[in-house]
Amino acid sequence: MVGDSTVAAGGGRRPGRFLPAVFLQRWALWRLPRRGQVWYLLLVDVLAVAAVVLAALRFPPLATMLAPFALLLGGMLVSAELARPVERHREETLLGPGVDTPWIFAGVLVLRPGFAVALVAFSALHQWFRVRRRPAYRQVFGAASTALAGLVAGAFLTATGVRPLGEVLDARSVTLLTVAGVVFLAVNAALVTAADGPRRPREAAPGHAFDAAMTAFGLPLAWAAVAAPLLVPVLAGATVVLHRGGLGRGRRSHVTLDPGTGVLTASSWLGAAEAELTRLGRHGPGQAVLLLDLDHFRQLNDRYGARIGDAVLRAVADTLRDEVRAADLVGRSGGEEFAVLLAGTGRFDAMAIAERIRLRVASTLVALKASGDGPQFVGVTVSIGVAACAADEVLSDALLAAEAALLRAKAAGRNRTICAEPTS
Repeated sequence: MVGDSTVAAGGGRRPGRFLPAVFLQRWALWRLPRRGQVWYLLLVDVLAVAAVVLAALRFPPLATMLAPFALLLGGMLVSAELARPVERHREETLLGPGVDTPWIFAGVLVLRPGFAVALVAFSALHQWFRVRRRPAYRQVFGAASTALAGLVAGAFLTATGVRPLGEVLDARSVTLLTVAGVVFLAVNAALVTAADGPRRPREAAPGHAFDAAMTAFGLPLAWAAVAAPLLVPVLAGATVVLHRGGLGRGRRSHVTLDPGTGVLTASSWLGAAEAELTRLGRHGPGQAVLLLDLDHFRQLNDRYGARIGDAVLRAVADTLRDEVRAADLVGRSGGEEFAVLLAGTGRFDAMAIAERIRLRVASTLVALKASGDGPQFVGVTVSIGVAACAADEVLSDALLAAEAALLRAKAAGRNRTICAEPTS
């Protein structure tokens, strides 16, 4: 209901509704505008599952590979945790695993398919729970694409007789391993590009360099896992240092996270947004700014306490990260206020995204303590102001326009989205 900021509900669910069926029905995949893209994503997921099953049956896991698998898995998770602050704000590239890529490719080189794909699965789960949550269908598709790329690269190595790796690598082996890395990158890039379309070469080049460097680092990791396990922690440390230092331009630098929500602080968001506009230049694509304010949040905080208020803020921040792309900027601009910069997004698309966010926030609930009537939940609504930011426009002007639109949304009854009128 418009203007109503808190919702209490029981913990039961409708009889006759199977929980997985409800989840699949609400999957964001079905809301994609192009049905062809929906079927393509599902096709890649199904192909990945089928390929993994067939490969595991043809080449069943060996007990002798448990030690290198455990070594690679442990190194990957530790490295991912150390690099997590950077990974949360790394611009999205074609290879989704990011800092996990060397470990996954090393697994492709030295492990049988079942173990190698298990590394992909653990990487996807770690990203979901510890790094950033993209829409579930994108997370699944990213893992499926990486798994298929790894299986194709592994099949190439098996066909050329490179595996298993020896302690001494001759020139032929190194050449074929390098070709396998190119195959791994090319297959993954083809799958992702077919889903999302090609990117501008100038914008995509830093991401390609980052993916290639991470994949290349998998070669010494694979050799060390087999021939010199004690070198693996050394290489893991080097991976994290290079990654945190910003390999190419595959990450956003000098960011500070808000400890309560995990999004950018106000100053970091402003600096990153201005840097993004400067990077794109006067002739780049336009941007859009969203300013969001939680409705009646102070009353909620007073009624339920700061612990519940903080949980609501975290839930809203998670929703924002889920609903925008990795290249977009999400920041906390005030106590209960958030700001979003949508890269390369026009006015009408920004309105559609903002409305989607508003509806998603309105359906997000945070659990209270259980009472005699069962679990109780609380939620909020949000008012959103939207403003386009042309390539030749100053960010401060767009922020003022978005703030004026936000005030109009508040005055009109809250829980609504209003877009500022273009200045010309």
